[in-house]
Amino acid sequence: MVLQDTLAPQSDTVGTAIAALQVGRLYEPDPVQFTFETVGWPILGTLVIVILVIAGFFIYRNYRRNQYRREALRTLDQISQPDQVLTIFMVLKKTAIHAFGREKVAGLSGNEWLKFLERTGKNIHIIDQEKHVESSLYQSEPLPEDAQHQILSNAKKWIRTHAVKL
Repeated sequence: MVLQDTLAPQSDTVGTAIAALQVGRLYEPDPVQFTFETVGWPILGTLVIVILVIAGFFIYRNYRRNQYRREALRTLDQISQPDQVLTIFMVLKKTAIHAFGREKVAGLSGNEWLKFLERTGKNIHIIDQEKHVESSLYQSEPLPEDAQHQILSNAKKWIRTHAVKL
């Protein structure tokens, strides 16, 4: 009995505590409406627009700077006869003068010119064809078809990949 008397007051306090917690239905506030009326949204919108305008400017500037490359590639795409090595090298020289300036390019010829092309382009191997280039340009000998193809493909690759900074 002593044991029950010690437990009885505790059960009454537990029951009272449970009764106090059961206050009824909880009331929740109305959900917050999503609007663009806060100050952060105009700032974010302005920032996004400014970034897009700046990116557009740089893309357009890069497009305009590479206009000479597209024109040179169009000219080389029109070459169909194997005896037009002179035309290929005229296009290369004109493109190089536009990219690097007349002072650095105009005086180059022969082996120096071919070394310049290899040095300023990526994976260009045109010195291998030096003998064919010289015989075609200076002795008017026809080029073998594989040499013509290799010179033309290297010329196109140089136009696409030349690095303007020396």
